[in-house]
Amino acid sequence: MPRHLDSIDKIVTKYFACVCDEPFMYKDVTYLPRPLKISPLIFRGFTCPVGCAACCPRFSLDYLPKEDKPTGLILLPRKVEFNGRNVTVHSNMQYDNKDYHCMNVDKRDGRCVVHGRQPFSCDFELIRFMEFADQAKPNMLTQKLFGRKHAMMRIDGERGTLCEMLPSDYHTVNEVVRKLERLKAWCAHFKLKHKVNPIIEHVRRWPDTTSMTVRGEYKPRRIKV
Repeated sequence: MPRHLDSIDKIVTKYFACVCDEPFMYKDVTYLPRPLKISPLIFRGFTCPVGCAACCPRFSLDYLPKEDKPTGLILLPRKVEFNGRNVTVHSNMQYDNKDYHCMNVDKRDGRCVVHGRQPFSCDFELIRFMEFADQAKPNMLTQKLFGRKHAMMRIDGERGTLCEMLPSDYHTVNEVVRKLERLKAWCAHFKLKHKVNPIIEHVRRWPDTTSMTVRGEYKPRRIKV
């Protein structure tokens, strides 16, 4: 049985920490702004095969108060202390769920029964913020498979994720933009000064004709914000 995870910890300490434009405090730790590079791999998409659900263990299911929520999912308001203020989010902590996997996983095929209205921490995958111990080195925003994919448990009890990365196209880019817009809404709700807007503008320019090679292939460049 995996330990219970609060998804807000990931959202704040990973997502907010990498896009903040001002210092903030969370659970007695101060997070400082750092430069962020956007990898060309951010444009990619990915598959989500039937019979997997390896990325769906039990964790808190969190929404902003005004976000569209699944019918029938019980969500209760709770206060999250952030930067000296209490911020309200609506959550199902899954304390009563004793299964390894999330309560929203269909045990027959591993599909999410609230897909399309899934919590933010689920929706934002497989976008990654890569942080480096060297404070002089910029963090990296990319899209990639799970680092410990071989150890993650599928719905059939076997180990190893089944997802694969896909080449970029207009659909995958639109999905990245949609997820970044949701990240921006979360930053705004927590009153965090952020740099998500220039990231979105960069992604929206795909494919930028100024970056085309002589053969007409798009070669996105790594940029820094």
